[in-house]
Amino acid sequence: MSNIPVENRGHSSLISIIQNELKTRIINGAFKPGEKLPSEPELAMELGVSRNSLREAIGLLQREGLLVKRHGVGNFVTDRYPIIRGGIERLAGITEFIRAQGLKAGSKVTRFELVECPGEIGQTLDTEPGDRIFIMETIKYASEVPVALCADFIPLSIAGNIDPDRIHDSIFDGLRDHYGVDIRYAECDLIPMTAGEELTGKLSVEAGTPVLLLEQIHYDSLNRRVLYSKSYFPVGKFTFKLIRKR
Repeated sequence: MSNIPVENRGHSSLISIIQNELKTRIINGAFKPGEKLPSEPELAMELGVSRNSLREAIGLLQREGLLVKRHGVGNFVTDRYPIIRGGIERLAGITEFIRAQGLKAGSKVTRFELVECPGEIGQTLDTEPGDRIFIMETIKYASEVPVALCADFIPLSIAGNIDPDRIHDSIFDGLRDHYGVDIRYAECDLIPMTAGEELTGKLSVEAGTPVLLLEQIHYDSLNRRVLYSKSYFPVGKFTFKLIRKR
């Protein structure tokens, strides 16, 4: 791999670049769980940076939980650590979570169609018999690694004809900016499950892998039910933190 470009970059910016480069290698499997990193002199030479800068970046990854230092031995990739961490008390899109971790966020539409609303979903969204809805399925990526599968159901009566290219990256921003649908809050159920055949193929996980399903009904500023979503997060790729107070 070519050296990290350092021209016209401040010290703190360089540390962040090194940190993100190492994090990307861990996520992509170049450094596997439990594996020892190359020695600091080797890695510093490969990246074209000083050992002091590399050591600071490694220290940040240790505090983040991605690396663990074994004195006298070296730095090792943590055996099991989620790629993405975030709280669910604030309503935010998945790509926002991913970018907040300093990773490259991606989104791929795998299904988009307009269909007659199934009865169960119709009851959830307060639609009338015969009403049609858009179904959009997307895979979310963190530095090209699939980390979540999302299925979104949007009534045709809410937003009119929808262009998936305008909403798949951030459905909240897309619906607000292009269709005037301002989502304000959501009711959320957290459902544990395991990966079946469909999820194993789309999220590159083994059958039986624990998965957290977030099933949500979203409301807009007019208190209408405007979006029903089902998002699947495999354990080991995504984890949430919930702050509880009394």
